[in-house]
Amino acid sequence: MKHTRYLTAVVKSPNRLEIEVSDLSIGQTVELIVITDDRLANQSSSQIERRAFLQLPLAERRRILERQAELALPEYQQDTQWQEWLEFDLANTYE
Repeated sequence: MKHTRYLTAVVKSPNRLEIEVSDLSIGQTVELIVITDDRLANQSSSQIERRAFLQLPLAERRRILERQAELALPEYQQDTQWQEWLEFDLANTYE
């Protein structure tokens, strides 16, 4: 059985990340998923492997999706063309 923990770490030197978990033994293999926060502007859903994403705790998946939705919101607010499709009445157009 796999146990999942959500940890936050700070990079203290280039290309090196140090975490501390008290109940790990020397030589034990662990799986890590590293998500960097560059405002997720350049990050597409394909960059986070789907399988790895689904293995995250539900709360973490929701947090990531909320952040992506927040980043997408300005695009929809600026481009109102999509709203025209919501108001499009096919029946009246072709009568």
